[in-house]
Amino acid sequence: MSTDIHGGIEFRHPGVGTDYYEGEPWVGAMDLWPLYDETDYAAFGCLFGVRNYAGYPPLAAERGLPSDLSSALREQLQPWVADGHLAGATWVSWA
Repeated sequence: MSTDIHGGIEFRHPGVGTDYYEGEPWVGAMDLWPLYDETDYAAFGCLFGVRNYAGYPPLAAERGLPSDLSSALREQLQPWVADGHLAGATWVSWA
């Protein structure tokens, strides 16, 4: 059985914390699937500790879903997490 990554890229809206912006802090930009065309276990292991055959200390393993995840991405991913079909839910930021 192969392993794949599901998720999306979000950005923090520049208006968060101002009096003119009333939306969610995080806004979905795109799904992850167009960014890679095949399974890459070396990247999965290094970033998330999934199929970590090289034994790298993972950058962002087992963090769960972010508490301030956009409602659109949460709606997409939460059922998989709840049903146990999305193992190793985590996130990583540019920082």
